[in-house]
Formats: sequence, C-alpha cells, structure tokens
Amino acid sequence: MKKTLAAVAVLGAFAGSAVAADVTLYGLVDYSVRYQNLDADKAGVDKTNKVDMKSSANSGSRFGLKGTEDLGNGVKVGFVLENGFAADTGALGGKNNRLFDREAQLFVDGSFGRVSFGRVGQLASANGSYGLLGVTGPFSTGYGDATSGLKFVGANGFARFDNTITYMTPSFAGLTVYAQYSMDTDGTDDSVENESSSDRYYGIGAKFVAGGLTLVGVVDSINYATWPSTPTNQAMDDGLTVTIGGNYDFQVAKVYFGGQYFDNATTVATTNVIVDANKAKIGTGYKLGSLGAEGWGLGLGVGVPVMGGTASAYAGYLDADSVDDSDASLKRFTGAVGYSYTFSKRTSMYSTLSYTKDEYKANGTADKVKPTSVEAIVGLIHKF
Repeated sequence: MKKTLAAVAVLGAFAGSAVAADVTLYGLVDYSVRYQNLDADKAGVDKTNKVDMKSSANSGSRFGLKGTEDLGNGVKVGFVLENGFAADTGALGGKNNRLFDREAQLFVDGSFGRVSFGRVGQLASANGSYGLLGVTGPFSTGYGDATSGLKFVGANGFARFDNTITYMTPSFAGLTVYAQYSMDTDGTDDSVENESSSDRYYGIGAKFVAGGLTLVGVVDSINYATWPSTPTNQAMDDGLTVTIGGNYDFQVAKVYFGGQYFDNATTVATTNVIVDANKAKIGTGYKLGSLGAEGWGLGLGVGVPVMGGTASAYAGYLDADSVDDSDASLKRFTGAVGYSYTFSKRTSMYSTLSYTKDEYKANGTADKVKPTSVEAIVGLIHKF
C-alpha cells in the first residue's frame, strides 16, 4: 500500500511539473511489408529477392519529449529530445550511446527569431526541426532503401549533426532565412570541436511561401578533418553543395522539383547495391576517387488527389565524376509511384513501387557495372 501511494505521489509530482513546463510526450510508429529485388550486375553474384517487415520505411519510428516555457516579453525557451527505434524489433535507434539520436536541442524564441543548440538535422535534409528539403518531392527526400527522392540523387547531405548552432529569422512576407554551424558533426569519435581533427559544417538556407508556392534553397559546406594527417585529407578541399527546390499546388495537382550541384563530396547518393557474402545487398552510397566527387542531381514529381488520398510519381537523375585524376564515375536513374491515404489525424497508410538503375565505373576498371534495385512497400503509420 505504501509503495502504491508513493508511486501515485511521484506520478502526481511529475504531472504537475509537466503542466508547468508545458511538456509533451509524442511519437510515431511506422510498420511496413516490403518486397526487394537487388541485382549487383556482377558475374557469380546472386541476385537478392526477399520479403520482410521493415520499420520506418516512410517515416522514422520515434518517441520524444518537447516543451516550452514562456519567460515573458515575447521570449520562450524550449527543447526537443527525440530518439528513433526499430518498430519491428523494439531496438533503440541511437548509435554510439546516443539516447536521443534523432534530435537533442535547446532553443530560445523571440522577436529576433530562434537560436538553437544541440544535435539537429542539417539544413540540406528533411530531418527534424530545420531540414528544408522535404518540400522537394512527393516522397519527401525519399524513403526506404530506394523510394525516389532528392537524397538518392544528391550528395553529402540528408544527415543529423552534433554540436550545432542554428539561427532562424522571423518570417517576413513569407521569407524565412536560416544559418547553421556545427563545431564537430560527430561528437562520438576522438575528434576535438573546432579543431582540425573534426569535420565542421556550415550552411545558409531560405524558405519562401506565398499562396500555393513553396521555394527552398540551401548552400552548405563541410570542412573536412585534416588530422591525423594523411596525403589524402591534406589534399582534399571542402565539400560544397548548392540545392534548390520546392513545389506549387495547383489544387488539382501539386508539382515538385529539386536540384543539387555538389563538389568534393565524399559520398554520392544515400544507398547503392553492393556485394556481401556473394549476394547483392544495400550499401551506404558511392565513393568516387580519393578526393571526392563533383556532379549534379535533378528530380521532378507530382501528387494528385485520388479517391480521398494522394497518388504520386517521381523521377530523378544523377551524374557524378571523381575530382581527382581517376576515371571513376556514376550515373543513376530512379523512379517511383505511390499512393497514400489518411484515415484520421493520427493514422495513415502508404504504398510505393520504385526502380533504380546505376551505371558505375570504379577507378582503374575498364567496364561499367549496372546494378538495379526494385522495391515495393505497403505500410501503416500511427502517431501519438
């Protein structure tokens, strides 16, 4: 009895503090069933055909806490603490002992705009509170391992960074400007913030909304670590991406576009088809040459209201070459169609069918390989 009363007292105290601080527990669960066909286009390597349950194919399954406190005179202090998890296994998504891997920020709002500190999504992404590129495609920047979006035809982006300061201006005539700097993009390694042992990120972006038109643009760069010193990292220039995109809602259809130029990019495309244990599997993107890659990507999409839901289509193209004197290169075509339906404010379903074909030439090889992937997904999302 005493234990019960003590538990009730603790819960009551927590509830009282939560109300005072305006704290909200929230989350999202995303389950799907997926069919995937992968062909590495290499002699003696088996194709992969599989049907599996997948968590977070569309939206990352997550739970989090967020809240604000009004300090008066138009000033508020708030926070977001958010972690991902694998809904199909229950495993936490945090890597390298991160409890809140998706977002961990403290911010101050006022007439001056917002200043934020912590781990957040970079501007050139659709991640978290400040990612700007989700408006560039009907499937956001892409999801699953291949469902088409800008991250599958772009480079050096679509990530979350530690030790980040973000500034967001007040909106004026539909325009909001953003600036972002990370002292060390990955604080879990042996690097030192703002020193040559760490990758440092800086970017500036803008979003403009007027009627049915939404436009975004981001220019960002990564100052790569140069310590411990090696001939490669001493010779490597800073990575650069320039990204523009947006959409226009014609009521009968919403049209999307996005494009990116990149230079000295260490990783091109978010996923690729690789070989593991003599079978085709999904890898984490291409690395072209020792000094990165230069190229461009472009995507176009459309969403049309159909039977109470939205039918969507997207096509993207990528062209990249190594920056050094090697002859590594990559060309990619990707396309997808899908349908989504919202049952309520909290529950929705989605389905997609996508196809991706690459033309990849590794340094020093005479022949190009043309790996392909086909992915079909049907999923359900519930928010709380």
